[in-house]
Amino acid sequence: MRHVAVVGLRGIPDVMGGIETHCAELLPRMARQSDDLTLTVLSRRRYATAPDPAPGVRQIPLAAPSGRGTEALVHSLWAVLYARLALKADAVHLHGIGPGLAAPLARGLGMGVLFTHHGEDYARAKWKLPARLILRLGEALALRLSHRIITVSAGTAARLKARAPGRADRIVHLPNGVSEPATAGDAEAVMARHGLRPGQFVIQVGRIEPEKGQDTLIDAFRASGGARGTSPMKLLLVGEADHQSGYSRRIMAMAGHGVELAGRLDRDTIFALNRRAALFVLPSLHEGLSIAALEALKAGAPVLLSDIEPNRNLGLEDRHYLKPGSVEDWAKGLRGDPARHRVRQGFDPALYDWDVIARRTLTLLDALPGGRVRLAGTERSAPDV
Repeated sequence: MRHVAVVGLRGIPDVMGGIETHCAELLPRMARQSDDLTLTVLSRRRYATAPDPAPGVRQIPLAAPSGRGTEALVHSLWAVLYARLALKADAVHLHGIGPGLAAPLARGLGMGVLFTHHGEDYARAKWKLPARLILRLGEALALRLSHRIITVSAGTAARLKARAPGRADRIVHLPNGVSEPATAGDAEAVMARHGLRPGQFVIQVGRIEPEKGQDTLIDAFRASGGARGTSPMKLLLVGEADHQSGYSRRIMAMAGHGVELAGRLDRDTIFALNRRAALFVLPSLHEGLSIAALEALKAGAPVLLSDIEPNRNLGLEDRHYLKPGSVEDWAKGLRGDPARHRVRQGFDPALYDWDVIARRTLTLLDALPGGRVRLAGTERSAPDV
């Protein structure tokens, strides 16, 4: 029996964020596909408290500081200590390069370490130089000390292998996935609340932070003239800020006059909104591999994405990409018939199957020292690493 503590996320279910959505989709599938695995999510108490968020997945909320720069790091160190000393977990799955700073502690406590690299967070504009240096250190320590490393971005995998060729065989690219919604969601209520009509609104999904480019998008939407005319469009921003900031207050002040702030919504409702939207947009300056974009593509929405490497990894045609941060380019892209941005080729949903991703993650856990993972219907033991 292998006991794995999952550390680095705010919590599940229904907590907004790429890592949180990743874990909410992945962990229940891992539990279903193994009959001798215990999974415990060590969440941050102010975000998630559900003790059993999914069959086969336990969650224990732990205290964490509320400061933006200290929350993930302090919580991750405390969670690893708790996992080993209180839960007797034999392995930890760290998510994100900030929590990667806990890799030395986990190794020192004799734990197997699986690390998932969700994005180069030191590239985010919100972090000052000291925080960026700490995040780079977290990445370096996780790369050096983890027994197995997953990256959601193909480009990141290539860079890490070039940086540490001696560990290249331990680095595996597994993308984020996408799945069908479990329910019909509540899109009609959201549309009624914000005065939206099918095919007459543009949707963006993501936390309200500078890297998501909501300010550029709002300026471009207004410059495009989409809110005017005989069939006016609206712009719906889905998401909220983790911590209030000057940027989040500015976005709230920019709302109105055709710009609607929906706040946090559940994934099924977002999926249904994507199906009714004229266009899905992702103007981000930084991403890992956007689950929001994958869900929009799965829903069949026309899409416009910022021209950054993780978005390019989706393999769409050039016409779906616009220069990040350029109000002029985005205003031009928003003008005219949104149907011209419908995806005709390049996206293969079979590449983003959560069940396949879960099974491959289990094989990586099986390769960690000190325990075993038996896939359903098989008997396998983990080799020492």
